[in-house]
Amino acid sequence: MNILLTNDAINWEQIAHLDWVQAMQACEQDAIFHAEGNVYIHTQMVVEELRKSKEFTTYALEDKQKLLLAALCHDMAKPKCTVLEDGHIRSPKHALVGEKMCRELLWDVDFKFREEICALVRLHGMPVWVLERDNSNALPIASSLRLNNQDLYLLARSDMQGRICKDQDEMLMKVELFKELCQELNCLEQPKQFQNSHSRFKYFYKKEEYPAQVYDDTTFEVTMLSGLPGSGKDTYTNQFDLPIVSLDDLRQAHKVKRGDKKAEGRIIQLAYENAKEHGRKKQSFIWNSTNLTKDLRQKFISAIAPYNPKIRIVYIETSWQNVLSRRKTTIKQNALRQMRRLLEIPQLTEAHEVEYHRN
Repeated sequence: MNILLTNDAINWEQIAHLDWVQAMQACEQDAIFHAEGNVYIHTQMVVEELRKSKEFTTYALEDKQKLLLAALCHDMAKPKCTVLEDGHIRSPKHALVGEKMCRELLWDVDFKFREEICALVRLHGMPVWVLERDNSNALPIASSLRLNNQDLYLLARSDMQGRICKDQDEMLMKVELFKELCQELNCLEQPKQFQNSHSRFKYFYKKEEYPAQVYDDTTFEVTMLSGLPGSGKDTYTNQFDLPIVSLDDLRQAHKVKRGDKKAEGRIIQLAYENAKEHGRKKQSFIWNSTNLTKDLRQKFISAIAPYNPKIRIVYIETSWQNVLSRRKTTIKQNALRQMRRLLEIPQLTEAHEVEYHRN
């Protein structure tokens, strides 16, 4: 972590030896948008623009490190994502892939610090195109629940300043408009405030145009666990006297092996039936599965939401060494690495409450 600040300077000589940085040095960019050269040259320019900004100088050391790491990593996935299309160099989905690469790189760093960096990497391009989207309010509101939009504004502005292109002024104007939008929505330097958690849940679940004000009439709670195998989800459930719908328990009871796709579908159907039975009874319960992606979580939430529960997602994580050692006899290391690459950390836009436990 100390490669970023040495007497308030950047140790570029040490950074240049990192393998993923060397990949950026070898990755060219389209001259229309990046006449300055390869991804690494652009990254250096972004970092230096960030460092000399007036706002950055007022930040505490930890916040400086966070922003500098985000700037250093914001395009780290371009070497993996870059393609040549119709004579132009493109890097589709590099922010999405970059978030996952950043998380893998910083897995055993402080969880909150790491996730703020990952969020900045994932969303660094959003301020430029947000106003072109339908319901453009929802995006900065959602990002405010995950990071500080002022940090995102500084990174996006530095990203635009740290390049040579004809439309730089236009891009910078769009970033400024993003800042104004956040100010209007009262979510530039703080999370957007809702009347209650049920109002927030309904706003994102129903995709309404303006934040809803909804009376919280939920009467029971569904706790959804999320986390890699070996993270400690079973240990967590043991402290509660609640019914548990567990896919692993159902697999064991019906003697179904992981990877048996035909039988797996039957297990999932049975788990959903059990969950809905609890829903009909308005009975709180725990849904215990890996739930690694937003799509998987949303599928279950959509199935149980008609029963009007309060949804609480509990994400559980441990060190990478623990994951490997706890599952070395049941899941191959390559499969665990693939699961980690698929992982999407649960966000407050998905549920009434989200808790994070790093053990």
